[in-house]
Amino acid sequence: MRYNKLNSHLEIILSDTTILKHCSNKEQADQQHSPFTPISELFHLTNNTLVDIIGLVLYIGDIIPIHRKDGCQTQKRVVKINDLSRSTIDINLWGPMTEQKGLELKNMLTNDSVVILALCNARVGYFNGKLVNITAATTLHINPPFPEADSLTLSGKDPLLGVPFVPKTIHIDGKYSRMTISSIRERMSIKPETIQTTLLVVLHFVNVTDKSFYYAACPLIVNGRPCKKKCTQQADDSWFCPRCDMTMQDCNYSYLFPVKLQDAIGTLWATAFDDVGIHLLHKIAKELCALENDATTTETPCSVIKRLLSHHYSFTLLVSTDTYNLESKMKVTVNKVSPVDFKAKCDALLAEIGRLSTQA
Repeated sequence: MRYNKLNSHLEIILSDTTILKHCSNKEQADQQHSPFTPISELFHLTNNTLVDIIGLVLYIGDIIPIHRKDGCQTQKRVVKINDLSRSTIDINLWGPMTEQKGLELKNMLTNDSVVILALCNARVGYFNGKLVNITAATTLHINPPFPEADSLTLSGKDPLLGVPFVPKTIHIDGKYSRMTISSIRERMSIKPETIQTTLLVVLHFVNVTDKSFYYAACPLIVNGRPCKKKCTQQADDSWFCPRCDMTMQDCNYSYLFPVKLQDAIGTLWATAFDDVGIHLLHKIAKELCALENDATTTETPCSVIKRLLSHHYSFTLLVSTDTYNLESKMKVTVNKVSPVDFKAKCDALLAEIGRLSTQA
């Protein structure tokens, strides 16, 4: 329970049924903790919920200066972890923690060590997706002596080589090149730039809440192409396009929705626009919206989109860096999507394996 008037951040209230046990072993006391919440469940929790989580460290960003609204300045460092639920989440280290624990974690990860991070009383938040914030009440453990940490350590090692497994960019005979989510993040953290790359991923989640997967678009033709600028509805139910500076009685609809992509070790949020939405759903946005009021079918926009989930696709992405409030954020846009030709991919892999075998 939180009390602002107390010096402490938390208070424990003892009742008549409370049992107190003396623990003289300090190591045993340090290992006492609540059950860890799987990262996959964090996406369903409300903001400001306090949780205990544990995960394998995948990535540690550089220190970012942050200017608060009150004029004060602080520092932030992002740490990315995943766990046995195969979900990934960002952890924000703030203030002195960026120098102390952040530098320790970065040095350990640079030395190709498997690093396990456990957090007690961390706070769930949201900024361009779910995340976890470190507060003054949070306890942070690096490679703790917990049974959960042992399981994560095994999962973070290649069972054949016994070394940390982090997938990088895949190149096959100079003809077939594909990046992974972790290699994209690593490249953008070292040198923020605009890159175009292809990912072979599973479509993990599409945000269709509150009808946010489309917008009212201008249907007029500009330079031989539909304008598609966002229209605003007027008091007389007409629509106005600021780009064309014209009013019209009807509008069109265009797709604009966030998609969550997942590969073997990480997840990535990207934005899909109209051309990609039509290719994925085989319907224009106006047809999909019409399903909400169509009594002749049991299909809904959610049911149509749900059929896309958990399937593999080849996504061509445009990755760039966007700066907001002096904080750099990776911006990912889907340029193209296509089904995966598994036979062609397997043939290319087998050909490369054969070439390497003959060289050996």
